[in-house]
Amino acid sequence: MAGPVFHLRPMGRLGNLMIEYMVALKFADMVRDCRLSNIIMPAWNIDHPALDSAGPAAVEQREQYIDLPALAERVRSGQINRVEWTGFGQRLENLLARDRYQAVFRSPFETAMGFGPEYLVCPIRAEDVLTGPNPDYVLTPMEFYRDIAKMTGLRPVFIGHTEPNAYMDRIRAAFPDAIYRPPQHHPLIDFETIRQSRHLAIGVSTYAWLAAWLSRTAETIHLAVNGLFNPMQKPDVDLLPFGDARFRFWLFPINYAVPLARHAELHRRIAPYWRLMSHAELRQQFAAAPRFPLDLDQALAVFDEAFYLETNADVAALGQTLGPGFARAHYARHGFHEGRLPMRLDPVWYASEYPLAGFEVAQGDYAEFAHHYMAVGKARGYRAFPGGRALPGGIEADVEC
Repeated sequence: MAGPVFHLRPMGRLGNLMIEYMVALKFADMVRDCRLSNIIMPAWNIDHPALDSAGPAAVEQREQYIDLPALAERVRSGQINRVEWTGFGQRLENLLARDRYQAVFRSPFETAMGFGPEYLVCPIRAEDVLTGPNPDYVLTPMEFYRDIAKMTGLRPVFIGHTEPNAYMDRIRAAFPDAIYRPPQHHPLIDFETIRQSRHLAIGVSTYAWLAAWLSRTAETIHLAVNGLFNPMQKPDVDLLPFGDARFRFWLFPINYAVPLARHAELHRRIAPYWRLMSHAELRQQFAAAPRFPLDLDQALAVFDEAFYLETNADVAALGQTLGPGFARAHYARHGFHEGRLPMRLDPVWYASEYPLAGFEVAQGDYAEFAHHYMAVGKARGYRAFPGGRALPGGIEADVEC
């Protein structure tokens, strides 16, 4: 009888596909005679054709979480014979030790690709990020590269998506003496350049993160704990290799992708707030989050009955028979403990308008921006959404402009 099958339904670009393959390899390492299916990456000469196999099958579709040990046990016990997975799997728990992947991803180039110890290699992730389709894929501020270059004294080298645009124009103006390499025709030239260089500054890019993590050459990796990489912003992603001495973690305020025309303003606003943090400090802060618990009285002080009924159809249906005041009572007895929002808040606007709030949430003081507003933002005079004004009790009202 043929062995069990791990069938991948691939998602994303090369960096994502590589991580998905690495997840599949971990499962194959746990299950004897496991066959991999539908994993094709010509750049790495990897070709696992799609395989048909007998069931029963487990269909896994969660974006980041996949319980590999539980699935492996189900295969060993005969409950299933096939796993079909759709997801990204961007969690370190889903991966083998990085040395296990060195033989899998061998450089296809005969010559050395990296930059030496006097350079700071800065991969640029732009393209679709410039238009902001994914709020957690954010541009890495020019000011961040400036801070790292000033601190290290290294000469920046910008590779990747270095075509002219408003973002790259700011970088070129700030670093007239830097090296700028145009986009390369081969998809692995930039990957191997990152993997074989000594000093790196990595923004939000799974491709660049993976090349840095797999590196045997890198001595320092300055990682922007920003956007996708911040577990307070994206809790289901875990790509912070705590304990890996090569990594320097720079904690950013929570911020979201904005139109290209607004990136310079946003980056200048958040630049005073990011800071270098030790592995132990950052890990402890995330583990203890939120540091300040939310108080029911704080939540009731901003309770908006119209919003609550509009966003909770089940409560609205009950309220039709139970009358006025039911919504507030429901929130106090049930909604608060269930994590329902008592008020309207625009997190993208709030983050850009109040970068200090973004940092306080980023470091785990508060669970998210609604918590921040209820606990301290209202008292500071913050607004929860644009075009609103504070009313008695902290409720926001729409204002005609």
